[in-house]
Amino acid sequence: MARRDAAGLPPTSYAVLGLLAVADVPLSAVELKTRADFSLRFFYWAPAVSHIRKELARLGELALVTAEVVPAPRARHTVVHEITPAGRAVLRGWLDDLPDDEPVVVKDSVLLRVWLGAEGEPDRIVRLLDQHLERTRAAIDELQWGRRRAREVHLDGVTRLRHSHAVGDYVLRRMYAELANLTQLRDEIADRPTEPRPPMAGPPPLHDYDEPE
Repeated sequence: MARRDAAGLPPTSYAVLGLLAVADVPLSAVELKTRADFSLRFFYWAPAVSHIRKELARLGELALVTAEVVPAPRARHTVVHEITPAGRAVLRGWLDDLPDDEPVVVKDSVLLRVWLGAEGEPDRIVRLLDQHLERTRAAIDELQWGRRRAREVHLDGVTRLRHSHAVGDYVLRRMYAELANLTQLRDEIADRPTEPRPPMAGPPPLHDYDEPE
């Protein structure tokens, strides 16, 4: 269950409010999803359109966002949303709140599989890491494209986007570090294949020294 703050909102609600605040124009759920794919997914996550609609409904009931039906080019109509002054106030309150016990959750299913690699075939783990390396390179290409596009449309100097650009630069540096780290991990696994442990071998010892007699 997502952790909620004193206002009863989960972090994803603030992510949606933040996307609307940064855009500063009305957006549909699909447009919010697209923007999340090009920003949030690199350091938080990009919720599905259905999840975004759920959050928009929650925020709408609290009068934190508006909903307006407008004509759409490829449909009869669509619903666009805009953050309200009350929504900006709630968002600013959340930003000003600095809890010292908020955990940073890291869930990497690739590393989990590598960690359990002794139970499978070493070659499959290497292929898994090769695939992850390709995805990481593709993500770097997307981030680089985003930076170039921001310069082309003269968004790189917009003051209100300074923090967004700074996070983008941070994520890009982290991606390059991740690429190097993954490459080293892949090479280590490829050069040192391990034999699968027998089915009921039990857990490994908790230490690597002998028990005193």
